[in-house]
Amino acid sequence: MHDWTIIAIHGDWIAATFELVLRDPDQAERRLQFEAAEHVMLDRSEPWGASASINEVMAHDDRAGGVARVAFELQSGGAVHITAGAVHLDGEPFVF
Repeated sequence: MHDWTIIAIHGDWIAATFELVLRDPDQAERRLQFEAAEHVMLDRSEPWGASASINEVMAHDDRAGGVARVAFELQSGGAVHITAGAVHLDGEPFVF
């Protein structure tokens, strides 16, 4: 997901869902959905300059705990951290 761009972020507190609307390198809009979201942290700091593009994705699948822990480092130096029970890309199960 290097160089994919975050377009929008949507969360539903009651449903415990979180969604990143992304643009891939072909300029196609993609939706990364997280179900049973337990933790979401948004760091919009920009120590490296303004950017909405993803630099690196770090993921850990905690099978014992039944959750995926994902960190999106942005090219700005900010980050999005998510812990959730399931991940889908465009409606299909997704594993990092």
